[in-house]
Amino acid sequence: MNPPYSQGTKADPDQYELSFIEHLLDSLTVGARAAVIVPQSSMTGKSKAEQVFKASIMKHHTLEGVITCNTDTFYGVGTNPVIAVFTAHEPHDPAHVAKFIDFRDDGYEVRAHVGLVEGDSAKDKKQHLLDVWFGRTEAASKFCVESTVKPEDEWLHSFYYFNDEIPTDADFEKAIGDYLTFEFSMVMQNREYLFKGDDEDAESK
Repeated sequence: MNPPYSQGTKADPDQYELSFIEHLLDSLTVGARAAVIVPQSSMTGKSKAEQVFKASIMKHHTLEGVITCNTDTFYGVGTNPVIAVFTAHEPHDPAHVAKFIDFRDDGYEVRAHVGLVEGDSAKDKKQHLLDVWFGRTEAASKFCVESTVKPEDEWLHSFYYFNDEIPTDADFEKAIGDYLTFEFSMVMQNREYLFKGDDEDAESK
């Protein structure tokens, strides 16, 4: 499912992506799997309403994992998407281990005057993703982190991943660039409240 993006507000919380996810899961049969593609920001759930949705989802359904996608997936739009996978009507066991995968390097690349196209490594990287997701092979934590989950967590690989490598200058510059791109994208989607420091600010939208 691909719900409407960035429509939720304090006055109209039913338009949050998490609300659409919950309605979808509620409508499925027991044990059915659902995959949704949504903005990264919906997995952080900073507003009180979004926190309520996340807690309700975990109370009734199971989060199997979240895949962080190529930032150019929706090339030209400025949305950083993730794919979240759930099992319907099976309450999330606190001991259940979900997978959080960083698949930003998916082998697709942007070419001038063309847009996003499949690169030479795309098929192999997709197969590696599937092998890791279905437990056929192991992967380094920089690609996949397996962790228990709480509603208040940010359901993203970046939240659970601990990088103990000493970053290079290029790594630092890339991280700053990625953050600024993400912040600009969120501001353009009227989600500047994500960068405020308290609950009142988070609800001020």
